[in-house]
Amino acid sequence: MKSDIVIIGGGIIGSAAAYFLAADGHAGDVTVIEPDPTYARASTPAGAGGVRRLMSRPENIRMSQFSLDFFAGFKEVMGTDEHTADIDFRRQGYLFLTNAEGVGDLTRNFETQCAEGVPADLLDVDALRARFPSIGTDTVALACHSPEDAWVDPHAAMIGFRRKAESLGAIYMKDRVVGLETSPTAVTRVVLEAGGPIEAEMFLNCAGAWAGEIAAMTGAMLPVVPMCRVQHFWRCAHEVEPLPLIKDGSGAFLRPEGGGFVGGRPSWEVEPGFIWDVDRGYFATYFEDTVWPLIANMVPKFETIKLERTWAGHYAQNLFDGNMIIGRYSKGHDNLLTACGFSGHGIMHAPAVGRALSELALNGEYRTLDLARLAFDRVIQERPYPETGIK
Repeated sequence: MKSDIVIIGGGIIGSAAAYFLAADGHAGDVTVIEPDPTYARASTPAGAGGVRRLMSRPENIRMSQFSLDFFAGFKEVMGTDEHTADIDFRRQGYLFLTNAEGVGDLTRNFETQCAEGVPADLLDVDALRARFPSIGTDTVALACHSPEDAWVDPHAAMIGFRRKAESLGAIYMKDRVVGLETSPTAVTRVVLEAGGPIEAEMFLNCAGAWAGEIAAMTGAMLPVVPMCRVQHFWRCAHEVEPLPLIKDGSGAFLRPEGGGFVGGRPSWEVEPGFIWDVDRGYFATYFEDTVWPLIANMVPKFETIKLERTWAGHYAQNLFDGNMIIGRYSKGHDNLLTACGFSGHGIMHAPAVGRALSELALNGEYRTLDLARLAFDRVIQERPYPETGIK
């Protein structure tokens, strides 16, 4: 079998790339290899779906701006005859809370955000109380509120990209890539677990938390590993005003969801690897021991809540600097690209990254946002480019 472009991984990044390639009209045949079309263990559906511009690096802010605009019009642009592409876009804002130690980072990042045109406000404790009376302020020194940031239903967004890409001619195959064959100058074929090999001119490694495994197939190394992250859904009997997505320096976050709230806190203490059973071991009491005290500090009314559900997902964690890697990464294989290592930011940047991968694959360069500082070269040259402050 032959294709012009093969995408390894059909989650939100791979499907966004498939959409932009198919929509361009010059990509030829686009084939996406996805081992689990139910996405039962995919990272995207387990995410919180936040899309924010409260970031420190201009590239990340600009990607978020594009993604916000794209998601706002998603239903109109991405709908098909069979699929409405409703992603429950909620422009309910973001709120970052910091203690005294984080004031410097929050202030510097706010200045960068303002320079990029982000509508946001710094709030002292009195202003924070006035705007959001339910938020606890005992440990807060300063807050930053971006009222026009948003969140989406991540599963719906991923499926929306996939179905639109398919309607434009992209082919999705249920199979698993188990090898990459190469010549001295390029990747030539993907080897599949069940089907025959596929030849192509260009290959995109969009395997998310599995991107490192794909990289090893050409003898390359990506510093990207799966990191288990658990989220929780709870209800509160007390009345709480409409809240934005709230996050603080501990990494704890929460946002409204239906008649309750979702949230959690990254389990930094856990070693890399896939963990699916969160009812045992370290995670058995994680909510009660770690998450609950943090969210009750954010919103004191959460001292009495009813936990209803806990589930596991996995960041594609970039151990080098926590920021994404995009572009070429495997020496001698210029037709092999990746976008990986989002470390929790994949959903919010998927539209911008899908467009960027399409540009690299079809033109060999960026035509819109310049993401050169996020290339793999920084890993080789040991020049980290991390987000600072609340991540």
